[in-house]
Amino acid sequence: MTVEKVDTKNKIMDLAEQYIISGGYGAFSFRDLADDIGIKSASVHYHFRTKSDLVAAVMFRYTDIFSKNLPDPTEQEADPQRMLNGFIDGFKAKIVDQNHMSLCTMLTADKHILPEEVNASLTAFYDVKITWLTQVCLRLPSLSQSLDQAHSSAVRILASLHGASVLVQATGNEAFFEQVVSAWR
Repeated sequence: MTVEKVDTKNKIMDLAEQYIISGGYGAFSFRDLADDIGIKSASVHYHFRTKSDLVAAVMFRYTDIFSKNLPDPTEQEADPQRMLNGFIDGFKAKIVDQNHMSLCTMLTADKHILPEEVNASLTAFYDVKITWLTQVCLRLPSLSQSLDQAHSSAVRILASLHGASVLVQATGNEAFFEQVVSAWR
């Protein structure tokens, strides 16, 4: 694939991601993407056969980038509390500080209308986060817990982060985020 085709493909994915963040799965069409980029709708179809193919690709890329940026939770020299705080701070910087909902939160809100492959990619992203958080929780001296307990803590942390971001968006009160996550710091 030529550089120009890769650039166009990335532009399509970048724009689709922004549309999803601002309005969910139904917020755009291939025609919207084509018009915004300045190409023909057929060019969008050249790169992505269907909208579900496009959104699944956006989620795959998002998951890949996210995964590569996570520190190894099993690295013995790494401080698990520092890793958890970094995760919380990263979530805040990406979602709360940018004053929008996360890509995954927006897709989750549309879960009832998502095609199977998009649902699968969304589930895979949450699995990455829960697996990573579980590994961190296993190493937190303050928790000292079994695998099942660590998994439960990971789920609670993730639910706290997402719930806090929704609360901040609904109220405009950023202080709520720290109130919610302070128990995990």
